[in-house]
Amino acid sequence: MDVLAASGFTVAGAVAAVPMTAVAYSAPAHGGISLPERWWRGAPARLSAVAAMSALTGTVTGLITTCLPRSPGLPAFWVFAVLGVGLAVIDIRRHRLPHLLTASMVAACLVSFVVAAGISGNIHPLLRAVAVGMVFASVLFIVALLLPGQLGLGDVALTGAVALNLGWLGWQDAIVGVLCGLLVQGITGLAATIRAHSNDPTPMGPALVAGWFVSVLLTQVT
Repeated sequence: MDVLAASGFTVAGAVAAVPMTAVAYSAPAHGGISLPERWWRGAPARLSAVAAMSALTGTVTGLITTCLPRSPGLPAFWVFAVLGVGLAVIDIRRHRLPHLLTASMVAACLVSFVVAAGISGNIHPLLRAVAVGMVFASVLFIVALLLPGQLGLGDVALTGAVALNLGWLGWQDAIVGVLCGLLVQGITGLAATIRAHSNDPTPMGPALVAGWFVSVLLTQVT
């Protein structure tokens, strides 16, 4: 992708992060989420938090859109990056992954992938993405049932969204992304347990988003 287009996606990601910061910092521990007052400036988050989240989101969207080829499916990855950073922050702050945001990620992926499949006339990547997402979500759902209290439905839904998004690129991309996320989760969970001497589960959202990011970078750059 040319530098001008990549810069545009970067700036757009940084701007979109401002209202996303408002949502992330106003999200309650339970219940629905919505845009708070003065969301256009990132309130109720402090200016430093808005700036940090904007810089992080802009960097992630810029790198992702630079790695991937320009196609009608590209917006799915841009949206995933913006919402993914927001979900990670919410999970760190509130230990929850709102289904509304995860569903928005899935919807953006499906719309972009359907449009891309229609333009190219190749439906196989779309079918693969849906199949991969369903497989990983089903497996994690079974794990959640077997290990109550260790894995929430929000984690299951986000894992399915990660697999759906990466499944558009290939099975191996989805496998790498989910496994990287689980690896990061295991390392951070072990570190937290050793430091705090507690078995309380650590937020899984940031690890899953990190795994998604690493998978796109590794599989596309190499």
